[in-house]
Amino acid sequence: MNTYKASVRVAQSGGIGTMTVWVQVNAQNRIAAQSLLEAQYGRGNVVHGPTLVR
Repeated sequence: MNTYKASVRVAQSGGIGTMTVWVQVNAQNRIAAQSLLEAQYGRGNVVHGPTLVR
């Protein structure tokens, strides 16, 4: 397993607007990491990444 980081868009507390945060996921490859992120945060909310963390 490899660790990947990505920037994702999430709702702000209070429900007004969005903010961008960095998250990490463990996956076998970049495509699997992208799929995991889209499943968790929704399609189109992955702003940047995933990038392999060394």
